[in-house]
Order: sequence, then structure tokens, then C-alpha cells
Amino acid sequence: MKLRLIACAAMVFARAYAQEAPPVVQVKASTDLQRQRDTASRTTISREEILRFGDANALDVLKRLPGVSVGEGGPRMRGLGAGYTQVLLNGDRPPPGFSLENLTPDMIDKIEVMRSATAEYSTQAVAGTINIVLRKTASKPTRDWRAAVVFPGRLPSRTAALGLADKNEDGSYTFNASVVQGNNHRPEHTDALDTAPDGTVVSQRREDDDSRNRFLFFNVNSRVNWKLSPGETVGLQVFASAVRFHADRSRDVHLDGGSWLPFAHSDYWRKDSNANLRTEASWSRTWGEGGRLESTLSLSGGEDQRDRNSSYDAQAGQRTLERHYGVAVDNRRGGWTGKLTLPPARGHAFSLGWDVSASRQQEHEVQDETAAAATDFDRNSQARLRNVAAYVQDEWDLGQGWSLYAGLRRETSATRSSGSGLATATTRAGVTSPILQSLWKLPGEQRRQVRLAFARTYKAPTTNQLLPRRFLSLVNTELSPDSSGNPALKPELARGLDIAYEAYGTDGALFSLSAGTRRISDVIFNAIIRQDGRWISAPANFGRARTSSVELEWKGPISGTPLRFSFSGGRHWSRVDSVPGPDNRLARQPRWTANAGGEYRAGPWGAGANLSYTATGWVRITRWQSVHNSVQRTLEGYVTYRSSPASQWRFSGGSLLRQPSLSRTVYTDDSGRKENADSVGNPAWIRVGYERRF
Repeated sequence: MKLRLIACAAMVFARAYAQEAPPVVQVKASTDLQRQRDTASRTTISREEILRFGDANALDVLKRLPGVSVGEGGPRMRGLGAGYTQVLLNGDRPPPGFSLENLTPDMIDKIEVMRSATAEYSTQAVAGTINIVLRKTASKPTRDWRAAVVFPGRLPSRTAALGLADKNEDGSYTFNASVVQGNNHRPEHTDALDTAPDGTVVSQRREDDDSRNRFLFFNVNSRVNWKLSPGETVGLQVFASAVRFHADRSRDVHLDGGSWLPFAHSDYWRKDSNANLRTEASWSRTWGEGGRLESTLSLSGGEDQRDRNSSYDAQAGQRTLERHYGVAVDNRRGGWTGKLTLPPARGHAFSLGWDVSASRQQEHEVQDETAAAATDFDRNSQARLRNVAAYVQDEWDLGQGWSLYAGLRRETSATRSSGSGLATATTRAGVTSPILQSLWKLPGEQRRQVRLAFARTYKAPTTNQLLPRRFLSLVNTELSPDSSGNPALKPELARGLDIAYEAYGTDGALFSLSAGTRRISDVIFNAIIRQDGRWISAPANFGRARTSSVELEWKGPISGTPLRFSFSGGRHWSRVDSVPGPDNRLARQPRWTANAGGEYRAGPWGAGANLSYTATGWVRITRWQSVHNSVQRTLEGYVTYRSSPASQWRFSGGSLLRQPSLSRTVYTDDSGRKENADSVGNPAWIRVGYERRF
């Protein structure tokens, strides 16, 4: 019934827009023209749009993209994170330890957002796919450098970046390097209340955290392409990153009621170092009119060292526990992909391909404690993962403004995990994903079209979810349980349907109204249980869930002015059958997401602003646990001034509303109620940057 209402709403809005929109003459933006023509729905964000706000990292870029929001755990489509949204780097899984917060925008050539799955990429994309494409080819010779500094004192940082690119008859090269150094200071406050079933206060506490973080990260991306002969090209790409992160935190706990106090004061020190290297060697050959064979061999490796020192005082001057925890992680991965595209014939564009990879993750963990009942350990664990995938796809022009995309992808995986005190566990899974997408240009209206897509997708459990290791929490409660993995996890399977209406106007104007629904089986989420006198959180499969969304996108110029405006927004629903309602939504999905932006460009001046809005409210995670997140409004803007044909100043600001992040977590069962209310400050910042070509 809900799907019928969504479809009716789409047709009503489509008819209203078709009657009111002015006649369409042309599409100016090449990315919009590509989006309009592709049978398989794909939105491409150009490099110019990526660099427009002068963002410090790729995650800040993603939060303004239509249909994308950023929440806990990274980017989300349809409001779904937690692995439901697939993030790729050059069409492949990012290396272990990769973080979008450590990738600077100058490294990126374009970003592709795909609402429905395609056979060419992994179908681990229940909500959709975001593919970040690093710079590969040079369209023209460029040499530029950028520098920026962020104020005020709570969030200072400094950024420097260099970009080089050139091409000739024999090939081309690109080189980008960036370094970011900074620190931040964010106080946090928590109010905790524990009550018995009769309402008696067991403990009422205030917790104040003072955190100071320092970070340094460095990225290098370089690619060289050679032309061996007409139609034959080889390329070598290297991407390297290094991250250093230090954190100091102190916490004071004040007892306001009751008699139970976990500790009065704690100090925490953290040091992380991560290094990743990824290389790609590619070869391609073209023939005829559209025939192409391409193959890529990739190797990547990374090392991650994390150290934690913490101390806890029962009261001032009375040390009860000191803990040191360290883990060294070593990752290795190799992959081979290929694609054969046949020359178009009789309206068909047929291609097939393969994707094979093998990876290994090894961990060595050490923990030392000074306490009466110390939980010391020295343990090793390792996991090996093999993936094999093959696909076929065909894009068929049926004439009369109608085209069809059909694809079939088969993916299989095998994971073998073992470790100190753990029995060797092997898990195998295989998913076959049929995909069908259709594009229909309305008769007599070549700029107005309707899309329809069906796909079977899935979400595989992560390696950490499969490893049956157990981590002990210091203060073991329902809201701070131990954690463990589950080697018996099965992948979540989803069936999806999407429908969209699109209308394209002059000078890049666009209107799009889309609706989609997913039916998911074997949903994975963490259940909190009592075992051997301790609370444990472990992932398990819990039946079915369903999710639906309606999303609107509009952008266009104001005729006769240098102004352009855009708006995108979505309303999202979901329900997990095994969790009683209300508010039993999937993966803490927000109800509403929206972005509104405007731009001004005239002469040497440019300016823009964007307001993002996310409304989540209460989400019931399990039968006993619920989480509430406050409405989040984020305002940011920029001003640019081109002081010469080769140089430009950029002034930008973020978190201008200075709205704190507020959240509440509640756990209620027969033993009583526990509630934590958290507040984290988000101070405003200003970035001043200078860019120059040479």
C-alpha cells in the first residue's frame, strides 16, 4: 500500500512540474547530460563541484551531495549507514584503515552516486553506492598549489597541497600530494541516571570530559599512462597515505544522588599510527567502434598500530586501575579485475567481467592491568578472505525513447578465522544478483523521463563481526557491555525497487522525484545479553526488515541573475520485524534529511552557502534499548576572490550555527532503567586559503 502511495505521489509531482516548467532547449553541464542519457542511473559530481567549498576532507564534500547524508559511521544513502551504503575507491574496496576524513578533495577527479546496483560493481549496496574516483588522466597541463589555515584556537589546522599534470602524444601523468596538521578541543558532558523498577534512584551522576586531539595525515596519489600503440594503453597508479593521531582526555564524575559511583576521575591517552600503500597496474585495448578489453591488477598493504593508556581513581588520590592496551594490525590484499566490452550491434552494448581478490588481516593484542582482578592477555588472531565475482550486462536501445539495462552478477566469498584460544572457523557465502533498469523518455518530451530499477543486493558481515573474540568493558553495564563476534553470521539479502521522474532544463536546471523500497532478510544487529554475570553485545541475524524513501532534487539558475539555487531532501521509513515498535527503524535511520544551497558568481567574485538538516528522533534498537538524536542543522559558506588569472583567495566557514550534538541512550528491563544524556560541542570555524597555478 505504501509503495502505491509513493508511486501516485511521484506521478502527481511529475504532472505538476511538466505543466509549469518552461520549454527546455539544452543541457549545459556535461555531467547532467551524461546522467540524462545513461540507462543505469548514475549522478556524477565533477571536480569543479568537489573543490567549490574548499573542504578539508572528502567526508565534508559528501554531506552536500543529493541523496547523501553524513551520520555516525560515515556517509549514508536513504538514511542508512552501518554498511548498507557501499563506498568504493576507483570502483574497488578501499584499503583497510582508509578513512574519508583523511582523504583531501584535491586527490579526487569525480564522485559517482548510484541509487541502484549495477553488475559492474559489487552488489554489497543495499542503500546504494558512492564511488570515489581518484585523479587518473590529465585533460590539460596543470601545475598548482594550495594552502589553508583554520581558525579559531579550538580547531586550528593547516593544509598544503600540490598538483601536477601533463600529457603528450605518448601518454600523460598526474601527481597530487597533500598534508594536513591540526588539533581540536571539544568538551563533552553526560548526565547518567540509573533507577530501580520502583523508581528509586540507584545512581545519578554528571560526567565532564575534556578532550584534546592532535593529528597529522599525508596523502600522495600519482598515475602514469603510456600509449603502446593506437588503441593500446597501460597505466600505473600509486596511492599512499599515512596518519598520526594523538588524544588526551580527562573525565570527572560527580555523584548527585544514589550511592553507586563507577569512578570519580579517569585519564585517557591514545596514540594511533596508520600507513597504507595501494598500487594499480592497468592495461586496455580498444578496437572497432566501441570494442574494449581492460584489466587491472592491484596490490595493497597497510599497518596500523593503536596504543591506549588509561587510569581510574575511585576518589581523589586513590588509584584503582591502570590499563595499557595495544594492538598491531597488518593487512595485505591483492585483486584482479577485468572487463570485455563488445562493439555495439543492433542496439545492444554487451559487456562481461570478473573480480577476484584475496586478503589477509593479522592482529596482535596485548593488555596489561594493575588491579586486584586483572584481565591481562597477549593474543594473536588472523582472518583470510577470498572473493570471486563474475558478471554480464547489456544495455539495449529499444527505440521510441526506451532503453533497457540488464545485468547478472554472482559473488562468492570464503572467510577463515583463527586465533589464540579460538577454534578455527570457516564461513562461506554466495549471492546471485539479477539487476534490471529501464529508462523511458516521455513521448514528445526528450528532456523528461521516467526510470525504473529492480535489483537484488546484499550486505556481508565484516571480518570483525565474524571473529569470536571478546573485549571486556571496564564498567560492565547494559550501556557499556563487553563485545564479541559471531562466526555463524549470514549475509543480509535485499530485494529493491526504485522509480524516478526526471526533467532537465536549460543551463543545468534539473528536477527529480524518486521513490524506493527495500525488503531485507537476515538483518544483522547487536543484541545485548547477560552471560556469566556480565553484559555482552554480539551481532546476530534477526529476521526481516523493510525500508522506503521518497527523495526530491531540484537545482537551477535564477534567470537574468548570477544566482543558482539547489535543494534536495528525503523522507525515510523503515521497520525491523523482530523489534517491537514504535520507532523500530533500521540502522538508526533518520526520518528526514535535506540540503539547501545557493551560489553567486560574477566577475572575480564567487560565493555560496549550504544548510543541511537531519531529523532522527527516537530509534528503538532492541526490545530494551532506544537511542534519541536531536535535530542537526549545519550551516556553512564560502567566498572566493580571483586576484589574478592564476591565483585565487578562498574564505570559508562551517558549523556557523554552533549547534551542539545531543543524544540520549535508554535501556529498560525488569531490573530497572538506565539513561545517559550526552552533549558534544560543535564550535564554529573559519578557513582562509590561497590557490595558485604556476
